[in-house]
Amino acid sequence: MNIAYFMKNEADIAKLAPNDAKWIKLSSRPDHSYAPEDLAKLANVEALLVWSELITPAVLAAAPNLKIIQRFGAGFDVLAPVLELTRERRIPCCNVEGVNKVAVGEHGMLLMLAVARQLNAMQEHTRAARWPRELHPDIPLFELDGKTLGIVGLGNTGMELAKRAKAFNMTILYNDVRTIDPALVKSVDASFRDKDALFREADVISINTDLNPASRTMIDARTIGLMKRSAVVICCARGGIVDEAVLRDALNSGRIAGAGLDVYSPEPIRADNPLLNAKNCVLTPHIAGVVRESIARSYDWAHENVRRVLQRNEAPKWVVNGVK
Repeated sequence: MNIAYFMKNEADIAKLAPNDAKWIKLSSRPDHSYAPEDLAKLANVEALLVWSELITPAVLAAAPNLKIIQRFGAGFDVLAPVLELTRERRIPCCNVEGVNKVAVGEHGMLLMLAVARQLNAMQEHTRAARWPRELHPDIPLFELDGKTLGIVGLGNTGMELAKRAKAFNMTILYNDVRTIDPALVKSVDASFRDKDALFREADVISINTDLNPASRTMIDARTIGLMKRSAVVICCARGGIVDEAVLRDALNSGRIAGAGLDVYSPEPIRADNPLLNAKNCVLTPHIAGVVRESIARSYDWAHENVRRVLQRNEAPKWVVNGVK
């Protein structure tokens, strides 16, 4: 196998590449372009394995022997510039669907609990040796037990979150544009709602869909206006689904109670991102799916999918551009 890894410094490929593979590692320049001398190295490459680097038409043009592009993660935004071109050349583009679903489901619960118990503020109180004792029934901290969780996108990560929320005795509502397996829906006692009804009824709203024209800025002034004042918004999906300035204003005005996010637009988060100045907003650096188990699976599944194509002449799994 002749492989090119497109990544920065996320891992030591010498320790991870298959023993029977010839490989190179390429990184882009700050403007996402590639040096001509690096593109020249792709002449005999059969597979691209991609973490965070953007795959451009120039990369595709420099690799005449390419047979598969394999993403290590579930998302495939970095392949967007070449999806149409790869369809024309009949090169499958693949992700590793579901590889981090457990980790993301757990992280969603982490954010829900952190917001419900105002973890940011409690840590500050502890470091300052302040022991707050608000003993009236209107304190902002609350239990998840008995609350209603509304999940937009009951796919891999949404279902994993629902399983965990069910164990917390939460009522599960969901919305999805696809038909979900009735057995899976029944397993978590979930009930379908249209989006507006879900936003009105849920105590916690979790966004678990991909970024597309329908989901872009889904959480905006109109949808926040439908929510309870006690509602919490969670997003471990993709930056761009939440209107960050509108969410900050809603949090700071008390229009909703809290939020937990792992994704932003753009990333890495900028110093002027409005959510950095939002009340009861727990932020993590797009790390929901990054744990040792999911990373190990990513390498194993991606390399095995490349072997299917290059060594066994089998159809690849998890094709995202329609090429079989």
